[in-house]
Amino acid sequence: MTLPRVEVRVFGSTVIVEGLEYPLGTLPSEDHDPRAYGRALFDALLAKAWPVITQERSAFELALLLPVDLHRWAWEAMHDGEHPLAAHPGVLVAVTRVLPTAWRAPDRVRRTPRVLFASGAEITHPEVRAGAMFLGLLRDCDSQGLAMARIADNVTLDALALRCEALQPDLVHLVTHADLDHRGRLYLQFAGRPESADQVAEALAEGERRPVAVVLSSCHTAGVDDSSLAAALIERGVAIVVAMGGEIGEQACRLFSKRLVRALLNGDSVAEAAAHGRRAALRAESDPGERLDWAMPIVFTGDQVTADFQPFDPAPARAVKRMGEQLTLLQRPVFIGHRPIFDEVDALFTRERALLAATTTGGFSKLGATRLLREIGFRLLQAGHLPLLIAPIMAQTAPGSLRQAVADVLRTAVRTARQLALPLPRLRTLDGTGEERSALLRAIADFRALEAPPQPDELAELLALDLDALAETAGRVLGEPFGAHTRVAVLAEALHLWEGALGWIQPPGLLDLLTASGLGTPARPAPLIATAAIDACAPLRAFESDQSGLSTYRLMPLRPLSDEEAALGYQWVLLNPWLPDHPEVYLPTADHDRHALRETFKDEFEGRPALIGASLYKLARILTRYGQLRPQDDEGAWTAYARLHGLKHE
Repeated sequence: MTLPRVEVRVFGSTVIVEGLEYPLGTLPSEDHDPRAYGRALFDALLAKAWPVITQERSAFELALLLPVDLHRWAWEAMHDGEHPLAAHPGVLVAVTRVLPTAWRAPDRVRRTPRVLFASGAEITHPEVRAGAMFLGLLRDCDSQGLAMARIADNVTLDALALRCEALQPDLVHLVTHADLDHRGRLYLQFAGRPESADQVAEALAEGERRPVAVVLSSCHTAGVDDSSLAAALIERGVAIVVAMGGEIGEQACRLFSKRLVRALLNGDSVAEAAAHGRRAALRAESDPGERLDWAMPIVFTGDQVTADFQPFDPAPARAVKRMGEQLTLLQRPVFIGHRPIFDEVDALFTRERALLAATTTGGFSKLGATRLLREIGFRLLQAGHLPLLIAPIMAQTAPGSLRQAVADVLRTAVRTARQLALPLPRLRTLDGTGEERSALLRAIADFRALEAPPQPDELAELLALDLDALAETAGRVLGEPFGAHTRVAVLAEALHLWEGALGWIQPPGLLDLLTASGLGTPARPAPLIATAAIDACAPLRAFESDQSGLSTYRLMPLRPLSDEEAALGYQWVLLNPWLPDHPEVYLPTADHDRHALRETFKDEFEGRPALIGASLYKLARILTRYGQLRPQDDEGAWTAYARLHGLKHE
């Protein structure tokens, strides 16, 4: 539903709304208590028009078109004497601040939305802690496959501009420390260097396409003046800017944020979703007029953005999500850690990697190796590539020869094609056996059972042609995001269990098939992406030693997370309910001991990201008893509100 828009214009000291004109009333000072402050704002701007506005409307968007100097007041906190407008039982009120522009509204995005989470400091740094928690809250959209999200922290402004130019993000969430200089001008910190609002806006607008929306988790970004970041972004063509001045500890801020971002990505009405999110939490408060944190999230739009503007078409993201589910790649909760490995995945084809292996010593226990491959596979799928995931692997199911390894690749190709309703090309590796899947599977089984060792050079050529043909078919048939750029990637778990199938040391194996194009052709490279306990994998150790000078091979350590990264990651998981038996969220208390919280997570989980099931919630309940965490039922609050008002629950 699109909320009807009520425009509230102020020219000089005159308010114009619904055909009425009257003087702007006296504005409050900041030292008023919250209720009196909100009531004074209401009396000054809306009281005279309120009966007319609400006469035949039960829901509407207040579009505030104000002079620059009036934006420093928190109009979202308006209070009619009985209720804050945001929690009014009789009407649903959305408040949007509308800024003048010289551009037309952007076209609707018809692809999986690209989201960039960028921070001017390391996301574990205390100065951006509040913003980093907002980031963790909103990453749920990533884990549910609603967006293609990337994280860049401790970036310089130049690095941010390069990220925006390369990714062309549709939504940017910026987390950084901000302050005002002695003249009241806004500066934001990037890798320890202060940058002006104009410079930051230029960096975010880098490239051919502007972001449709920007979320700002920084102090002082909600004002509109000569150094306003929100105004600078709107001026440069960003359609929607959300300034988050409140704390994530406030349920109203959390529900506001989640509903607004979900609305953006689902193609729903942004104003309506934001209003419902804020109202759902405030209606549960005994007296929401006692404070103003809930009023701090502020929505700005350009004046060319209409009330029914829907930034994103959700169909492409939902189609890729279905593919990810069919291939068992998409999982909750939010994935934490190992970002250097994902950076390598993002650059896989620009750097022309033939082999990318995440390796560990001392075993894989609870390091999330299988989940890592699934996450990599879904990222590749979102980018329009075809992942062939050979997992999970156990000692008794691992291939024991080159012939068996190639058969597993082919069998996975057949299964993947079936799940995506993709026609299979004739497979040269199987003497051209074609397209009926049952015949292909029989031929693969026969191929696997042959005792005669294959000729590695001939096999490499035939397999490369088959993977090339599979990539070409996927690019031609599957539609967006697939196309001429589509490649196949083979994802292989636990190579240390592939005894006799890897080669490099006799007999020949899968590693002997690798060229600079991986397992594919120069026209369509097919990299091998793997996990392995390298101390138990002599062929890979020998391969690493011999290939160390080649840039197309990259072995990266898979280790437990650092103490700070783990503590933040576990808290991100606790912000996003995903287990049916644990619908609550857990947040640090206002006076929690950050050091003690970090050490408790370290002692219990040792930085192992896979320890995120019931044991994490057991620890959360213990930490609650010690006053370090506090639970809240965000899902329950939203579900009860949604049922009451006949809304969708998701």
